[in-house]
Amino acid sequence: MSIPPEISKPIIIVPCAIIEKDGQLFAAQRNTNMSLPLKWEFPGGKVDEGENEIEALHREIMEELSVEIEIGSRLAPTFKEDTHRIICLVPYICHIVSSPIILTEHLQYKWIKLDDVYSLDWAIADLGVISTYFHYLESRKLRRNKCKVTA
Repeated sequence: MSIPPEISKPIIIVPCAIIEKDGQLFAAQRNTNMSLPLKWEFPGGKVDEGENEIEALHREIMEELSVEIEIGSRLAPTFKEDTHRIICLVPYICHIVSSPIILTEHLQYKWIKLDDVYSLDWAIADLGVISTYFHYLESRKLRRNKCKVTA
């Protein structure tokens, strides 16, 4: 990814997990002490020095949810600019492979049906992730249908 030279704010890479299970998505509600209190988000966090996105996402999910995940497809990033930085939110399709979920930072979590996903009060950057996810689902559906037609 190339960064235009006119951008002088630091870019913070933040991988996040779109955790799927039985046609539902995992959503975590930020606690009242966090920035964007009580907003819903896909869990994840900043890449630390010496880490790549995958390592950071495994670490962050273990820290925040106390579970191991299987990480799949990387989707297109979403950018959110604030006064002093640019957040580059990088979504990955994930599945939980251990249990139970034990929240260490968030107030609560929900498994939400795709039809109800917009009923939550999402952080703005995560709304972009939702849009990217729905485009991903549509492209998967189109590829499956194309395979059926050509078979």
